[in-house]
Amino acid sequence: MRHIKDATVIFRNFDNSQMARDLSTLIVESYKDASMPSLKNYTDHSKYSSIEAIKEAVWKGDAWAAVFINEGFGNRLDQALTEGTNYNPEEAVTVITEESRHYFKAMTINKGVQNGLTALESPFAKNIFNQLLESADNNVLAVISKANSKALITPFSYTVDNVAPYHFDLSMYILSVTLSLCMVVGSFIPSNMWKSIEEPFFKQVRVLQIIALRAFINVLWAIIICLQATGIVFLFRGATWSPNVGDFFAMFAIFLLNTLAFTFFIDCMQNLVHPRFLLGGYFMTLFVNISAAIFGTELNNHFFRISYAMPFHNTGLMLRTLLTDGSYNKLDFAITINILWTLFWWIISVFLISRKARLVQAGEMTMSNVPPPPSSPPPPAEDVAVALDAEGVDQAVKLQERREEEEEYISSASISPTTTPGASGSTITDRHKAYSASDLEIEDE
Repeated sequence: MRHIKDATVIFRNFDNSQMARDLSTLIVESYKDASMPSLKNYTDHSKYSSIEAIKEAVWKGDAWAAVFINEGFGNRLDQALTEGTNYNPEEAVTVITEESRHYFKAMTINKGVQNGLTALESPFAKNIFNQLLESADNNVLAVISKANSKALITPFSYTVDNVAPYHFDLSMYILSVTLSLCMVVGSFIPSNMWKSIEEPFFKQVRVLQIIALRAFINVLWAIIICLQATGIVFLFRGATWSPNVGDFFAMFAIFLLNTLAFTFFIDCMQNLVHPRFLLGGYFMTLFVNISAAIFGTELNNHFFRISYAMPFHNTGLMLRTLLTDGSYNKLDFAITINILWTLFWWIISVFLISRKARLVQAGEMTMSNVPPPPSSPPPPAEDVAVALDAEGVDQAVKLQERREEEEEYISSASISPTTTPGASGSTITDRHKAYSASDLEIEDE
């Protein structure tokens, strides 16, 4: 995470001993590293003056984590080092964590905080041992004989209190796959099925009936798919999560709102985008939203804060709030965004359906969202008349040539008797009749 410095960690020292102040200085100095979150020291402020206030801040999302030194730490450590009393180093420091904001990023910050404290155990132990040597005139045996060995080797450690456990070990993977299932099966499939049967509806059914039918199909299909998706989530839930009936229907409503937002968006794509661009539009829609759900927006570059407007991201916020029993509550914002997207795309879808129905019925658009192929325009009336005149002239010329040929033949045949057979065995009279019949056929034409 490049912007890990944007993550806030609350720090407070509830113990006023010198050992606690030394440890506090060591912790604050270690957070000046660029690879660590921003540590806010509230030791001398009235804000977060109690452990309950610190836990509530992490629960609400005002901070990603918190670290505080418990009251009485210095007194317990001093007695263990000088009198050898029982000592539990994990009672020295408490780390408050949560997993509600974003599972992977919260875990990364929590591990960074814990690893940072673990790295300070050895330097602090060395510092404590040097102080004991000075007070015992560098008599190592005197120090060792009096001190509790556990306190001498590990003067401080920490315990972790997760105020918002996710109760869902594979949550991001299962939820992302489930949301993708709702998008693909609940949004893409009904829209593509509709395209295969929509032509007779556009040509024979009124537009309002088409709009009502498509809305009914989309909502009914989304309900069926979201019920199945909710069942998948409950089947793969973590061992520590014990949902009730209310959780089931709350998750179902979250899935349904997310699916409807995409359903009407896909409807708009189907009625507006050319078929060759639909697959790319599907891929980009799926890729951007899944990325927003998995990688989140917090602690990313400010450009990616646009993901706050993505349905998947807001659905993820609602699901995390549900799965952590109400922590990092952004329900009002997330529900509002998804409802606005649903209404917006539904209104645009109604407009595009009406427009497409009008264009299809007028013959200006095919069912594939493209205009019909251009047809050659009919020839002007003047051109038709000229063509007819030219055809008549050709027939007249042919008829005249035929008559001239006939007259020439008759004149040549008048020299011999009419009963004399011709070269082909037919009489001159028969040939004359044949020519006459040909003239009649031409005239009939």
